[in-house]
Amino acid sequence: MKKGLLTMAGVLLTVSLVSAGTTVPVLAEEETTLVYGSGDYTRINPAMDEHGEINILIFNGLTAHDGDNQVVPGLAESWDFDDETNTYTFHMAEDAKWQDGEPVTAEDVKFTIEAIMDPENGSENAPNYEDVEEINVIDDHTVAFKLEDKNVAFLDYMTMAVLPKHLLEGEDMQTSDFFRNPVGTGPYKIESWDEGQAITLVKNEDYFKGEPSIDKVVFKIVPDDNAKALQLKSGELDLALLTPKDAAAFADDEAYTCYDMKTSDYRGIMFNFGNEYWQKNRDLIPAVCYGLDRQAIIDAVLLGQGMLAYGPLQRNIYNYEDVEHYDYNPEKAKEILKNFEQYLPKFKKIMPNDYKAMLNLIVQMEERGLSSEQAKMEAFNIKANAGK
Repeated sequence: MKKGLLTMAGVLLTVSLVSAGTTVPVLAEEETTLVYGSGDYTRINPAMDEHGEINILIFNGLTAHDGDNQVVPGLAESWDFDDETNTYTFHMAEDAKWQDGEPVTAEDVKFTIEAIMDPENGSENAPNYEDVEEINVIDDHTVAFKLEDKNVAFLDYMTMAVLPKHLLEGEDMQTSDFFRNPVGTGPYKIESWDEGQAITLVKNEDYFKGEPSIDKVVFKIVPDDNAKALQLKSGELDLALLTPKDAAAFADDEAYTCYDMKTSDYRGIMFNFGNEYWQKNRDLIPAVCYGLDRQAIIDAVLLGQGMLAYGPLQRNIYNYEDVEHYDYNPEKAKEILKNFEQYLPKFKKIMPNDYKAMLNLIVQMEERGLSSEQAKMEAFNIKANAGK
């Protein structure tokens, strides 16, 4: 079997980075199982948790994203927007069913979004729906959302997985057993869950968009990146998300197909403004940002597969480019730090064990190379979060 490998391009924010990759198998017609090297799961709860690779196989939202990240129909076949009232009306597929055979209705949609909006439930996705004023069920397959104002991202937000009201009404949305054995509308359903080992999905033969081609998808729990690469090489995995370093070992192997994939994931220094030091010395922060050569990190750690980041929406169509990018500029950093000595006693006070490393980082900020930059990154990351 020829296998595929996908290497993801990382996005940098201020100092740090992320990179990953995925293998996409080219299966022979008789093969019906795909084994994916996955991180571990404690639950499958798309309404409360912001991320989860497995969600899209088990659930559907009113809308979905295609391969070009464009919004396309999901459970909703079409939708309208009333410009005067800022109201989206979704017209749902009438043949969609839950995996227990019950019909999917507009009441399920209303229940799901209201559960997310309820502060008592503590959903990570709640901010996406802050401007929803009303949710009105028109009939079994029509639901309307009245917004406080226009929101160009709303159709993206409606990719949120719809949950079954008939199984979750009255349940705790954080602790219900449902989230260990979920029932969705998607192309695959849970067959078994061996905790810490694997989650096995079997195709949903009654899927309203058509029966899937692959009979089973196994999410094999392999949290270690190196182990994923080894198991991909040994044939234990068909699909895996790998770092650029690990992916490079497969690039020239004809048994594998390597794909590069862009991602909007990013890493960065997050200054702890709850700490009194940073509240009083915000003027030091630009020096940290200007003094770090992020391109050197991309080149050395990501093998060039990444880009400098200046904000979390950089790859988003709603990005605003006209902001300060804090490009590498050691001279500008030195200018800001010309009175650096006045900060040293404060560093000693709040960071007695590592202020020397901070000073060394500032003094040597013009140095290039992996070991130097990684040391700087780690030093500032520790200090920026001091006092948490």
